[in-house]
Amino acid sequence: MIDLHNHSLFGIDDGSKDIETSLRMLTIAYNDGIKDIVLTPHIAEEFKYNIEDAIKNFKILREESKKIFKDLNLHLGFEVRIDKEVLKKYEENIDNLTIDKKGKYVLLEFPFLDMPLYYKEIIKYFTSMDITPIIVHPFRNRKIFNNLYLLNELSKMGVLFQFNIDDVLNKNVFPKFIKVFKENKVHFISSDAHSVDMRPPILSSSYRIIEKRFNKNIAEKIFYENPKKVIDGVMVENKVLNNFNFFGIIKRYIKKEEADNGISL
Repeated sequence: MIDLHNHSLFGIDDGSKDIETSLRMLTIAYNDGIKDIVLTPHIAEEFKYNIEDAIKNFKILREESKKIFKDLNLHLGFEVRIDKEVLKKYEENIDNLTIDKKGKYVLLEFPFLDMPLYYKEIIKYFTSMDITPIIVHPFRNRKIFNNLYLLNELSKMGVLFQFNIDDVLNKNVFPKFIKVFKENKVHFISSDAHSVDMRPPILSSSYRIIEKRFNKNIAEKIFYENPKKVIDGVMVENKVLNNFNFFGIIKRYIKKEEADNGISL
């Protein structure tokens, strides 16, 4: 499995506080069957650090982890708050915010309570540079959670969605999660791990639920194939977006005519 959203990088944000904790978190992830981890410290106003500090700590952790785990691959990305003032600081070096600096994917986080008026402007800013935004834990935004049609609007703008394991394991959230899952709006499930106990880097429990509810192929797509494409910098299919293109419209029209004529597919 691959974890696209993980705060095991030490000494940067509200995740791991020291390298010992980071290594313990990596051990938990590795024992759970996770072989690739994208370390994603927050880029937000409340976290005061330079990207150079994150890169320095990342290199230290990667070297230390290699001594313990021969086949665990670490990658560096950032969880970027959708905030104009925050993004202004990185305008000249926007690729630094993307996963492994490949300039292909960026993790974006909405504020928890509302959606900024300019959020479409920021999304278009990234997509215009051929950078695909991945909206992390969309259900944590109250407005989206209470108005699921907003996910369709975002999908049509070309974004992808990463949900947290909590969305699978929380019985109060799970029905809504299944609804958006069936609508092809779940592209990745990640741990969003912040510690060794309160929010550990474990994916296997949610993997088993998706495998049981659907099938192994779908679980592999969500937990391995799609995130592998992100790490490799290749395109992840946005099926919701495809449904709104010209050929999608024609296909739906043909299906409707066949249904009206009593043809069953």
